[in-house]
Amino acid sequence: MLLLYDEKPISIFMRENEHKISVEFCNIKMKMKPCQFRLFHRYLTAVSEKINENTETVELFLVKDSLNVTLSLKHYFQLNNAVKTALAKKFGHGLEVFN
Repeated sequence: MLLLYDEKPISIFMRENEHKISVEFCNIKMKMKPCQFRLFHRYLTAVSEKINENTETVELFLVKDSLNVTLSLKHYFQLNNAVKTALAKKFGHGLEVFN
């Protein structure tokens, strides 16, 4: 198993025999192909652009099972940074960590 990110409450990993990336956060488990994982990163980046000084929570719409997830701003930024870190480790994309 290739552990790409593991800091509570988020875990991102890839098993040797699978070509899918597993993402676990807020009691949600997702498995994505690498191209889907990159699209998830783009989605999180687009959501980030809508955040302003009055934002307290972030709502994510996850296509599978039409699931709406509301995250605190802190957990959203943790998820966004975890995905960026995993992209950097697995695919060599530039690592940018935002506070």
